[in-house]
Amino acid sequence: LFATSAPSAGRAQAAPVVTAEALRADTSAKLRDFAWLTGRWEATVANLPGALLEVTYSTPRAGLMTGMMRLVQRDTVLVVELISMVETPTGVEMRFRHFSPTLDAYEREFKQTMRLTSHQPSTDVFENTVAFDAKLMSTQPRRTSLMRHGDDEFVGRSDIIGSDGK
Repeated sequence: LFATSAPSAGRAQAAPVVTAEALRADTSAKLRDFAWLTGRWEATVANLPGALLEVTYSTPRAGLMTGMMRLVQRDTVLVVELISMVETPTGVEMRFRHFSPTLDAYEREFKQTMRLTSHQPSTDVFENTVAFDAKLMSTQPRRTSLMRHGDDEFVGRSDIIGSDGK
């Protein structure tokens, strides 16, 4: 869940489960369509008491938009996430990687390509296209949705889809 530092507060929303068969790229969007993310966003995390999530995105430039997320619970940094959104011939792709506060990578080996599969006026959905490898968490079927609620609020949701489809 992300919201700006403005007083408004967003609510987490349930996202429908999507299977690996639905991984067709949506090539209608361009990186400039994500310029609304530029800036600093922060929010509390509903299922993590005392946690504050901060995300900062750069302006899209030269086919790249970068982001940094910091998740803090009370006085402890739980994770730093580096985000890259890239415009490719097959559509917009997003990748992210997790680090400790000292930038030690949490995943030793990492493979992930989150391709934009749905672009709507207020909701974008990215899904991992890398084949599942049980040894690599980063290859789990994953869906990330960005649901915009006006100019100063959006909900970000990531779902890891298990072998049971949930």
